[in-house]
Amino acid sequence: MIGLAVVLGLAAGQAPPEAADLAVRMRDSAAAAQALQGPLDGTWTLWAGKRPLFVLQITDPAGGAGSPEGAWRRADASAPTGPIDGIARRGDRLTIRFTSGGEVVRVRLSRRADGTWSGEANENGRERAVALRRSAPDATSR
Repeated sequence: MIGLAVVLGLAAGQAPPEAADLAVRMRDSAAAAQALQGPLDGTWTLWAGKRPLFVLQITDPAGGAGSPEGAWRRADASAPTGPIDGIARRGDRLTIRFTSGGEVVRVRLSRRADGTWSGEANENGRERAVALRRSAPDATSR
């Protein structure tokens, strides 16, 4: 049977105690999960000017518990995807290497004050200026 306090709380627009407890547990769980992630964890887009080239999904263990790893796909979602061969982070420098269509892509980046990374990518022997920005999984059309 529902207690009088719960009924009065519901009438006043308050969530029942179970819902409030669930919200607190969910918030605490999300905070705990975030504490297990390093700064590169998440979805990133590699841009050449205003053109998105690749979307990278990176897993970065917190506190140096392991090397970052991940997967890539071309910004054109119909194109092939694959694992990232290697991610090396040394201070404010980041190197990412993967193979796309049989060609090795090497990205060398430096961290900027705004949290983005900028540098160069070598794809098919062609160097170009690029920037790596955090993004939502489907945010490649900005």
